[in-house]
Amino acid sequence: MKYVYYPGCTLYTKARNLDACARKAAARVGFELTEMPSWNCCGAIYNTTTDDLAAQVGSVRNLAKASQLGEKLVTLCAACHNVLKRVDDRLHAQGNEVERDRLIAFVDEKFEHRVQVMHYLEVLKNDIGFDKVKEKVTKPLAGLKVASYYGCLMVRPREVLQFDDPENPQVMDDLMAALGAVPTPFDFKAECCGGYLVVNRRDVARTASKRILDNARARGAEAIVTTCPLCQYNVDKLRPGGDGAMPVFYFTQLLGLAVGLPVEELGFEYNAFDPKPFLAQKGLA
Repeated sequence: MKYVYYPGCTLYTKARNLDACARKAAARVGFELTEMPSWNCCGAIYNTTTDDLAAQVGSVRNLAKASQLGEKLVTLCAACHNVLKRVDDRLHAQGNEVERDRLIAFVDEKFEHRVQVMHYLEVLKNDIGFDKVKEKVTKPLAGLKVASYYGCLMVRPREVLQFDDPENPQVMDDLMAALGAVPTPFDFKAECCGGYLVVNRRDVARTASKRILDNARARGAEAIVTTCPLCQYNVDKLRPGGDGAMPVFYFTQLLGLAVGLPVEELGFEYNAFDPKPFLAQKGLA
């Protein structure tokens, strides 16, 4: 199976490991991500000012371009997924025809049809199936206790994203179970890491991220997985005193490890704390 793929800006810079693992793991699981040509930034944050149409134009252009290439558009970054889904919802809202025509008039791409914006995790769950993913596992995660951290953007607003339960999402937990890990429930799986406050209120972001790590550890987790580059940055890099006892992975890194990607291809050099000694101790590296 082939999917039109929108990587977004951060996956070409600070989150290159998220992207690289996703592409390589997809090939091992049984699908292919075909990067959409000439994509542009989604806007990074969904602008909730209803009369600011210009803030939506970047995502509208991406959706139009994707409509020329396929029926589904796969995303990976939680922020990109959130923005594209919400712009698509606004674009096709009933009774919104005048605004839709104005938005489409701004872009230089023709809309062929409405595309289905999907997250990579939805491909694994709904199109491939976790049973099929499990069949591809060559190095089970050997009972590794993993806390799945979704953050804000993957699950809210619920009525638009329709991704999972916004209070207790399960899709990453179910994937970790298929890979041989032990999903570890904790209290902050869908709470904010501090987000963009890291820019001007670093203390607030550090406090928010620390409580995520502390709660996951208190509930018995040995590692955290996420799909958001900003969550990864905050939770992995803002921990006080450089406490590396709790490694923070992208879910694609553990997926890649479980389906047989060599450790040197998992991009651990981009993690704030090298998790290879931890994985070696667990017999996984």
